[in-house]
Amino acid sequence: MDTSNAFLITTMIMALGAITFSAITMAFDRSHQRKDVRPFCNINQNITNTEIQICIENAGMGPMLIHNILLLKNHDDPIETGVPPTKEMFSKFDCDVFVPNAQIHVLSPCSKLTLLQSHTDISQNGAMTLLKDELNGCCLYVKYADIYDDIYEAKAILTF
Repeated sequence: MDTSNAFLITTMIMALGAITFSAITMAFDRSHQRKDVRPFCNINQNITNTEIQICIENAGMGPMLIHNILLLKNHDDPIETGVPPTKEMFSKFDCDVFVPNAQIHVLSPCSKLTLLQSHTDISQNGAMTLLKDELNGCCLYVKYADIYDDIYEAKAILTF
């Protein structure tokens, strides 16, 4: 074998290695970019003697596209049995329910969506107790997606 053929084979092997390395680097880069803009759902419960507040917080770096918010009676119940929180459901408790009007609600990074907020004064502790009893043990289910339409779910048991 002469030197020109050896150089040709060596050059082809090096080119194939460079192409393979570039493809692997591009795949890792794409994977990192997808994970970099992933939303992360925190379900916060703020409970005091005079206030109950339930919020959904986007603790991730990308926008959270909320598809579904449901209340389940128990943590193990199937999703199909869940009911969306509505103002009518909590009308007897004198609390504010904030339900997104759109089919899909977009929550930007590091922002919160307040779902339920109840303020009572000390003389109305009976209403606060009834609300706590109604929600205690229920499960809040949130189905959301990222900008790449990857679907995620979050569940939190409401404890009062």
